[in-house]
Amino acid sequence: MRLCTACTLLLGTHVAAAAASTSIGQLDSGTPTGSCVGQSGWVQSAETGAPSYTVPAGRWVLVSWAHRANTAAGRELGVRVWRATATAGTYTLVGAGALRILTPGGINTFDERIPVSGGDLLGLRVGNPGTVFPDVGGGASCAFSAALGNSVRYGVLTSEPAAGSNAMLPALLTSYRLNVTARLEPDADADGFGDETQDSCPGTAGLSSGCAPAGAGPPKDTTRPTAKLRVRRDSIRDGHVGLWVTASEAAKVTVRGSVKIGSGARVHRLRSASANATANTLVRLSLRMSKKTRLAARRALRRGQRLRARFTVTVQDAAGNAASAKAAVRLKL
Repeated sequence: MRLCTACTLLLGTHVAAAAASTSIGQLDSGTPTGSCVGQSGWVQSAETGAPSYTVPAGRWVLVSWAHRANTAAGRELGVRVWRATATAGTYTLVGAGALRILTPGGINTFDERIPVSGGDLLGLRVGNPGTVFPDVGGGASCAFSAALGNSVRYGVLTSEPAAGSNAMLPALLTSYRLNVTARLEPDADADGFGDETQDSCPGTAGLSSGCAPAGAGPPKDTTRPTAKLRVRRDSIRDGHVGLWVTASEAAKVTVRGSVKIGSGARVHRLRSASANATANTLVRLSLRMSKKTRLAARRALRRGQRLRARFTVTVQDAAGNAASAKAAVRLKL
């Protein structure tokens, strides 16, 4: 392991800075005339140029979507979100909105609440069971011609898979884009409500408009603590080796360690240490070496052998959420 005078390791889940809402997808800029087959699923499988149909990194909620309809009446369309699998043409259904009856000849906008995450792909579901040509079933203008490098996959799905299940979308249309846009809002507390317009309690997870029901008490803490570890070369002169830890919240910090010494690389265990750390306060934990380990380490260092104490650090908060990481400290006389 590469050593430095002030190494920082992050434990637990990194929480990014709050993001702002964004939009993905594109509407047909002309007068839609196409007619997509009914009872079918569609996904933007490849794209080139802006705007993108791919959900950016992070946790989001699809809060609304829009479609530019053709002049036919009674057409049904619903938004879908897919995730590509390792098998070409096979996608996992992430989320599905209700089928909507389109108002002909203009832009239709509908509210939704579909949790999505980075890498998910925008798609559509065409309703209306099959009718005669030229409607080709559904009749909605779900795609429009676009530059080379854009492609759409689709498949007839008489019954859709459940969310989390896979479906084959085998047919491929090259140089096409889907006629759909979606507005995404961040979901910092991961409760499935868009933080800007749907979540009445942003930052606190809850099932009632993003809030905990009245009288339910505070939501259960499920966030793992984070910690910064600082290590540097340490002398064995006092029979102890250690490192510094800064926890993101009040937590119990436990450190276990060992040293490999000699040609056979025998493992010598160090006595574990623990401390109750307050939030954002630097605390040092020292692990004691036995007399036997200290003598063996001293002999090895004098012979020019490089020794490192290897640590496993665990931080656990009062709710039982825990995270761990490993670090190493180079030893000296």
